[in-house]
Amino acid sequence: MSNNILVIETDSNVKETGTQMTASLIQAGHFHAATSQPLRNVLIYAPTIIWVAQGEKRLWWHEETLNYTESDWLVTPASHYLTFVNEPTQLPFHSRTLTFLVPPPSDWVIESEQQKDNSPMRIKVTPTLAFCFETLFEMANSDLTKEAQKQFLYGFYAELKQAGALHKLFPHQPTEIKEKLAQYLNVNPGHDHKVETVAEHFFMSRATLNRKLAAENTTFRQVLTNVRMVYALGLMQQSRSQLSVALSCGYQSETRFANRFKQTFGITPKEYVRTL
Repeated sequence: MSNNILVIETDSNVKETGTQMTASLIQAGHFHAATSQPLRNVLIYAPTIIWVAQGEKRLWWHEETLNYTESDWLVTPASHYLTFVNEPTQLPFHSRTLTFLVPPPSDWVIESEQQKDNSPMRIKVTPTLAFCFETLFEMANSDLTKEAQKQFLYGFYAELKQAGALHKLFPHQPTEIKEKLAQYLNVNPGHDHKVETVAEHFFMSRATLNRKLAAENTTFRQVLTNVRMVYALGLMQQSRSQLSVALSCGYQSETRFANRFKQTFGITPKEYVRTL
């Protein structure tokens, strides 16, 4: 998958331009599989589009099996967990992801909802939408200013609104603290994050942050672990050693990392690597 989320083998969301650092408004990623690749509970921490280029993705969603090929996108809002299988066909599986870090105007989402396209988690690919996806995918590697990125991004949002699909990425509801937390942690998943320091970033006490997360049925440690595990998937797509991946994800123990990976995804790191 990529899911990006997806997650994801992504380009950095901070790009250096001369002596200045430009924050990227999107992340782009690739996912590959040479053999059947089952994964469960993959966190999509921000709104993400997954486009299968080769093979098929089978998603289990609310007791339904949804199949995705190159003709349609898998779309998921923030803070969703996906269970799926990436299946090669005649060629190895390959998908690309776009993860969106800036929301559209709220009135655009409302307008999109009124068009009543209720097909779950899916957008039919049209030539116009494909052109927009390709443009943004290339933009992720560019040195465009934040304002220029926003113009391209809003152009894509406008096309999704016209197609009645924008609300599938951005449901009309308040952003949850766990979504904001996941996006913050994803900037540097391997850092030794402390709940006290992170709480200060959100201008609240440790107790308040923990209380808000508990109200959303999660904890600081759970969010951090899930962000790190999805980050690990992307690193392993780049053929890194298990020890290197563990260290990059903030684990000093390779065994502890492997156990957490298996607990999260239902597959060991070595089993995952064998699918690539």
